[in-house]
Amino acid sequence: MWTKQYSSYLTDGCWSPIRSSVFFITKMDGTLDVWDMIFKQNNPALSLQVCDVPLHSLRINETGKFIAAGSEDGTTTLLELSESLYTQARNERNLVTSIFERETRREKILDARHREIRLKERAKTAGSKHEGEETAVKEEEAVIHDEDLYAQAEKTFFNVVGEEKKKWSAPDEGINHVGKISHDEDNDEEKTNGHPESENKY
Repeated sequence: MWTKQYSSYLTDGCWSPIRSSVFFITKMDGTLDVWDMIFKQNNPALSLQVCDVPLHSLRINETGKFIAAGSEDGTTTLLELSESLYTQARNERNLVTSIFERETRREKILDARHREIRLKERAKTAGSKHEGEETAVKEEEAVIHDEDLYAQAEKTFFNVVGEEKKKWSAPDEGINHVGKISHDEDNDEEKTNGHPESENKY
C-alpha cells in the first residue's frame, strides 16, 4: 500500500490518535491531505489548501480533533476536523488489521513471484552461456575444417600447376628441336650453294 505520486514533496505526516485508519500529510505546495484507508486507498479523502507557502510541520492533539500546521514563513494554522475524522467507527481496528494482513500477504506473494522470475532469468542466462560456449566450440571446429579444406585445395592447385608445367615443357623442346633442324637444313643449303662445283661434278 502506498500513496499516489505527488507533484510536490511531502514534508511531514502523522497518524490520528483516535482513528486507526486516518493519517495526515503536509506538502511543499501548502496543502494538507487527509487519508482514510477504510473510505479510500488510492486518493486522499480530503485535500485542503492551508496556505500559499510550504508546510513543514504537523501536530495533532490527543483527542484527534485539532491539527496545527506550521508553514515556512513561521505561521501556525490551527484546524478543527469534522466529527467523522476523530470518531472511531465500529470494528475499525479489525478492519484496519484485515487491510494490513491482506497487504502483507500480497507483498509476500509479490516477493515470491519476483524471486521466481529472478531464478528463471538466472537459469536462462546460464543456459544461454552454455549454448554460447557450444556455439564457440562449433565455430572453432568449423574454422579448423575450413583451414584443412583450404590447405587441401592449395595442395591440389599446386599439383595441377606442376602437371601443366610438365605438359608444356615437352612441346617447347620440340619447337626448339625443329628450329634447330630447320637451321641445320639452311646451313646445308648454304653449304650446297657454297660449293657449286660439286653440283657440276655430278
